[in-house]
Amino acid sequence: MRNTYTLLFALTTSILFIATAQDNDNGFDLLTTEDLFSAPMQPNPLTNDPEAVVLRVNNMEIKRGEIIDLVNLTMQRIGGQVPPQQIPQLQQQMYTRVKNDLINAKLIESAVKKADIPVSEADIDAEIATIRESLPEGKTLEELLAVQENTLDELKTDIRNQLASRILFEQQVEGVTEANEIDAKTFYDENPSNFQTPEQVSASHILIAATEDASEDPKATLEEIRASIIAGEISFAEAAAAHSSCPSSAKGGSLGTFGKGQMVPEFEIAAFTQEIGEVGDIVQTQFGCHIIQVSERTEEGTIAFETAKNQIIEFLTNQSKQQVISSYIENLRDQATIEELSL
Repeated sequence: MRNTYTLLFALTTSILFIATAQDNDNGFDLLTTEDLFSAPMQPNPLTNDPEAVVLRVNNMEIKRGEIIDLVNLTMQRIGGQVPPQQIPQLQQQMYTRVKNDLINAKLIESAVKKADIPVSEADIDAEIATIRESLPEGKTLEELLAVQENTLDELKTDIRNQLASRILFEQQVEGVTEANEIDAKTFYDENPSNFQTPEQVSASHILIAATEDASEDPKATLEEIRASIIAGEISFAEAAAAHSSCPSSAKGGSLGTFGKGQMVPEFEIAAFTQEIGEVGDIVQTQFGCHIIQVSERTEEGTIAFETAKNQIIEFLTNQSKQQVISSYIENLRDQATIEELSL
């Protein structure tokens, strides 16, 4: 049975993991990421025992397995974004961060119990309904809970704790003054770089990957596809879905919106010089041959204050609230007895 603190995190991560794992095409196997974290994170091999108590927070225990579970789940979430050579360093950083997060969670859990904050069944049911709606097609909440070795009742308990924690935090920030337009204008004037927008394009592409087979000519294949699109025999999105070697084929070739410096040079030059709607000439990169269609272009500029004002006010208000919550948690830590065990 997983500790209740980790349950919602684990469930959320599983949802994201299932939804994205099949799209991973970067050569880094998400399904084996957890194996990378099986090495000891402490010099003493005794701490490999997941049941070993590594921390006591007042009278509450934190086991090594709880920390490792969260580290592994976080790594699953970020997947192949981390180069393998950086994993050992990141492993230690994440271990320390998760350990501190668990200490805070124990202290908040204790504060919630002491405050005896009521949470309605209707609110819990609403949260569960939201989780169910977020599941990938064909997956059920019960299946995901089984993978995490938890039950629906345990999930409800965890949600109750989460909602009670939210109420506790709301009580702490009741006296925080909302930011106003003057505050927002001061922030806007003092942070001009935050409101600069780079030139960006929204584009789709079709990739015919290079192969070692000399009899195959990706450029010729792509010329035929391009001609069919221009002739109106097939749409760009349909052609991408049918022929593109890129995982973006599942989205009609869409790469979303990107700025300069995010694509290889040959691709970038074509994308930022093509006319909107044009089916561009063939572009050759290290990945193969592409044709690109740009759907939208945003010029470099500055976001006007009136456009950004409400977001700045919200940001500054939330920043003030976060400072109050951080101080509250720090006070809980100062009053607590936190013992790190040497095994």
